[in-house]
Amino acid sequence: MSLSVEQRVLIETGSAYVVVDSDLRIQSAGGMLALVGGKPPVGVHLIDLLPELFGNEAALVEILHGKRDRLRLPLINRQMPDGSTLYIDLLTIPLTDKDGQITGLIQIVTDTTQRSVIEQLRSQQRNELQLLKDRLQRQNVELARINASLFKTTKIKDEFLASMSHEIRTPLTAILGMVDLLRAQLVGPLSDEQMGAIDGIKKGSQHLLSLINDYLDIAKVEAGRMELDLTPVSVQDVCMSLRPLVADLIRRANLSLIFDIDPAVQVILADERRLRQILINLLSNAIKFTPAGGRVGLEVRGEPEQGAVRFTVWDTGIGISAEDATRLFEPFQQIESERQKEVTGSGLGLALVAKLVRLHGGSVRVESEVGVGSRFHITLPWEPDEQYRFLEQLDQQEREEDAHPTELPAASPRAGDRPLLMVEDDVASATLITDYLRRCGYRVVHIESGEEALAYIQGELPCLILLDVRLRTMSGFEVMQHLRSQVVTHDLPILVLTALAMPGDRERCLEAGADEYLAKPIRLRLLAERIAALLER
Repeated sequence: MSLSVEQRVLIETGSAYVVVDSDLRIQSAGGMLALVGGKPPVGVHLIDLLPELFGNEAALVEILHGKRDRLRLPLINRQMPDGSTLYIDLLTIPLTDKDGQITGLIQIVTDTTQRSVIEQLRSQQRNELQLLKDRLQRQNVELARINASLFKTTKIKDEFLASMSHEIRTPLTAILGMVDLLRAQLVGPLSDEQMGAIDGIKKGSQHLLSLINDYLDIAKVEAGRMELDLTPVSVQDVCMSLRPLVADLIRRANLSLIFDIDPAVQVILADERRLRQILINLLSNAIKFTPAGGRVGLEVRGEPEQGAVRFTVWDTGIGISAEDATRLFEPFQQIESERQKEVTGSGLGLALVAKLVRLHGGSVRVESEVGVGSRFHITLPWEPDEQYRFLEQLDQQEREEDAHPTELPAASPRAGDRPLLMVEDDVASATLITDYLRRCGYRVVHIESGEEALAYIQGELPCLILLDVRLRTMSGFEVMQHLRSQVVTHDLPILVLTALAMPGDRERCLEAGADEYLAKPIRLRLLAERIAALLER
């Protein structure tokens, strides 16, 4: 049986229609009649065929009377005999004759099962998405709260470190400066024994400085602002310099210290201060956890095939369990043990070691057995073929240093008769630096506050300002801001000499208007050289 165009369209679109008279009695039907249970008999009431229309009789009457143009009931579900669910849309519109008079109704039934399932899935997805958004929003709020707490904690930590750095670096500046003056024999000749004592003071002061540097260095590495000063380094000299630094610890702990240095390893390219820092941290740690009568050692072996040199710090101490070893190189982690209760530490030493080794392009690992001891292996890049060239550079540096051991750097001629203005509220440091710079040939004026400095500059323009940042009243930042805002002092050279050495402090000083930044403590000769270089620009 052939189908009309209308019938095919209705079937393809999943629709059926029923024509009823003004009494809502069925007159004819067509399309996909399976939706209404097959072809309905003539005369059956519309609501009997489609009980879903029950309760909408008034709306049907309004359509018959022309008071309403249609009635639509979407997403009606029917339970089918096979247990499945059928979704249909019901649309009722008026039936008119050729004169436009309403003579009945056309009831259209459309299968929307597939569309309804998709819409239900979409609705479910929207609901799930909203739940995820709500959960994410709650997590974001919680993260914001945690971040705010962490930011506050970090700020407190940074302020504490900055304060501690300032309180330690400032007196160290005076101590190390006096050591430089004595070693240069500017206040009189020294015997070899006296020179040895002075060297001991210097090494002790530098070790004290390294303690505060451990804290600051962790902050710098984490902020991505740690930079290495890679130069040829004598492995023998670095290792031997460790002995006097740990000698007192070894004596008090009643331990034996054993060094075994491969003579083939002479020079490596490294940051000498950081390499010494790595090894002293490991040795100090080994000493702390080795009972009296034990042994601690440093072993250096070249591995030319791998292009590496291996530093091993070992001990016959309490050892470390495999579980605890995984936490060793995390900041502020200390292993619980009876021995731990007897010693103190920041928990930063090994974390800093790992970070510094990685910055050198090396690796660190530990071998340990509880009750037997531990071996910490540091592997750094090494080029044996480059040693001879590096040795020549070291020899040249030593010859240059020995050529003029007591010679002071001359003042820059550009200073002329104009004074060098030093703004520093620590009298001990200022007196030391002022005395040294005067010996170099500068006319130095020392002032203790920012207000006095600005008042002095109004009467006499200095050749350069040596400025501390943390002054008691007006800060160095305020002084620089004022100077840079004035035409007369806009280009006046400013060298900041400060104990502020936290990550970002150098950048803050330069952005505030400083031409040069030096962190305390500073070698006096280097300070004089930087002043001369700044004046020569």
